[in-house]
Amino acid sequence: MATYKAVQVWLYASLSVMLLSNRAWPTEKEVVHARATKDAAVNYLRSLPHDRKIYVWPTWRRPYEVVADRLNVSSSIERYKALRGDLNGLFPTFATAQISIIAVDGASWQDDIASALTSSRLLPSYKDFVAKAKVSLSGCTAYKFISRGTWASVGFILVNELNFRDKDAGELDWCVHAALDYLQGLPTKDGYFDYLTLPGATIRGLVIQAIYECAAEGDGTAEPAERTRDGLTPLPSLDCIVAKVAE
Repeated sequence: MATYKAVQVWLYASLSVMLLSNRAWPTEKEVVHARATKDAAVNYLRSLPHDRKIYVWPTWRRPYEVVADRLNVSSSIERYKALRGDLNGLFPTFATAQISIIAVDGASWQDDIASALTSSRLLPSYKDFVAKAKVSLSGCTAYKFISRGTWASVGFILVNELNFRDKDAGELDWCVHAALDYLQGLPTKDGYFDYLTLPGATIRGLVIQAIYECAAEGDGTAEPAERTRDGLTPLPSLDCIVAKVAE
């Protein structure tokens, strides 16, 4: 009996050690942090106008290009792909680009943009817009175009080298990753992009994931008016996105 009791105590102790050391079980600190991140994402969404339209892409794949890559933006994009996983949807284009990222020297901005656009795979009508686009003083600019008032269709990011030349890769990532999240569908308070006003990458990631879950599920509608071949529906509601984040 004593031997059996000793074995029983040993098994209980061993199991306790295994459970405490198993990283699959989140610590209290991790649970608190995850809850705080969700709360921050919900608060951000609730700060937006309730009628804010949220535009998603009709497919899971988005052909992109990097033009005039003076700052090694390509590496930042690879880090974004790793960060967002299957949600990033980006693959290098071999034909027409839907997303174009252009990093040029701000000292000769117009000349560099004009030169970059000669090798861009954007359609001509979008090149004309990019050539004259108003750029942000922050050095990080993003625009997106909408098709039929329903779907995201084209986007571009302009990065001014002068603003990021002397900064570390983290600052460039903040710009590029926030801009890509914006193009993916991240809503903003006024509909325009300013990376300095957006929440952090983890919070944005929760919002993007919820957006595409709602788009895939048809926003809770039994028979959505439109669904693409990739199973996505347009204009997910803010209510659905908030509910998904809060789960």
